[in-house]
Amino acid sequence: MTTNPTVVDIGINLTNKAFRKHWKAVVQRAIDGGVTKILLTGTSIQSSKANLTMAQEWFEETGQKNLYTTVGIHPHDAKTWQDPPPPPASLEDGESSSSEDPKKPITTLEEMREMLKHPLAVAVGECGLDYNRNFSSPASQVHAFQEQLQLAMQLQKPVFVHEREAHADLIRVIDQVKAGLPDVELPPIVVHCFTGTKAEALEYVQRGYYIGFTGTICKKERGKPLRELIPSLPLDKLMVETDAPFMGFKKGRRSSEPADCVDVARKLAETLEIPFETVATATTVNATTFFGLD
Repeated sequence: MTTNPTVVDIGINLTNKAFRKHWKAVVQRAIDGGVTKILLTGTSIQSSKANLTMAQEWFEETGQKNLYTTVGIHPHDAKTWQDPPPPPASLEDGESSSSEDPKKPITTLEEMREMLKHPLAVAVGECGLDYNRNFSSPASQVHAFQEQLQLAMQLQKPVFVHEREAHADLIRVIDQVKAGLPDVELPPIVVHCFTGTKAEALEYVQRGYYIGFTGTICKKERGKPLRELIPSLPLDKLMVETDAPFMGFKKGRRSSEPADCVDVARKLAETLEIPFETVATATTVNATTFFGLD
């Protein structure tokens, strides 16, 4: 008896209001359709905590590890990054602090570090740079990205990266952080929801990074540039995702859901002119290895 191939959706936004009230049905539809493992994307402290709650609840109710999560601060939310407060000014001899043990505010880094202890929290991110919309200043984005890269290196957790119109700076920041920790290995990196150029994609894979493709590759016009560059990329560096409910591509509805990831893999196979089973197996191995999934 043969079984149908399954795929891993490496990024969905399950806390989005489009899914919030019926998220378990969304997950079950995906599993029934052949998407057996799903990564929930952490874009803020709040969403990362909510993702962990969902993943843990699903595991407790079903006994299955279908849901995992990333923990991170999206570049749009970089302005919310909380660093430790500056140390108090030094006191003159004989003076004493009015508070011997002040209650320190919890920093973003401390909250992320704590969440990443959870066995279902498997990567740092979504982090990176987005100069397309600049909801946070470029300086804030760079700082938050640097901090998260350093954390990923310290914990040896893979990094789930977002990049829009910031390729050169993204590479520069990664190289600077690595140079600052020369004795620490750079963990695996995936540039998710890729929409850049062929030259950018080639530089990423030449550096050993992975690339995630969404349903955009299924769109006739918007997906054409991506379909043209995909054959130049090695299959062992590719993963599939929906970024649901965003990046919708199915006729009759604007949004996407994780069940659609099978069709993303089918389009990838069609573009590469190889069997769907080959793509499903390869991208599943890539994702399972990259995230350390059970």
